[in-house]
Amino acid sequence: MEREWELRAACRTYDPDWWFSGAHRSAAKGICDGCPVQAACLESALAREDGLPKTERKGLVAGLTGAQRYALAQQRKPAEPKAAPKAAPKKSSRRWPVAPCGTRAAYQRHVRKREPIDDQCRAANNAGKRQHALTGSTQVR
Repeated sequence: MEREWELRAACRTYDPDWWFSGAHRSAAKGICDGCPVQAACLESALAREDGLPKTERKGLVAGLTGAQRYALAQQRKPAEPKAAPKAAPKKSSRRWPVAPCGTRAAYQRHVRKREPIDDQCRAANNAGKRQHALTGSTQVR
């Protein structure tokens, strides 16, 4: 069992709300400071919270607040090698992004540019035609 250390935790008999309440924070911190499995608890919390922002790390775990655990996780991160600066992307003259295939706008683009029309675009165009015939508009509500 990977987490059998939890059975030896000093906090196991206390109300879990203590570790999330400001009123009991000092008592909870005292319990954590005397805990025989504090290191295992901290490692488990850091693994569980890996990738979470500071604001999502709640409560007191292993005697550390969420902000303190975030700072510790940042210190432990290996330094990333600096990449060479990339050239600035070429500015597009388009006002809107190109419609993805499978839409009526993509079908119309294929027709306009005399490109081959795929089945998804053809089906989207037919659905648009049916919608227009039923409602007088292609707008979906």
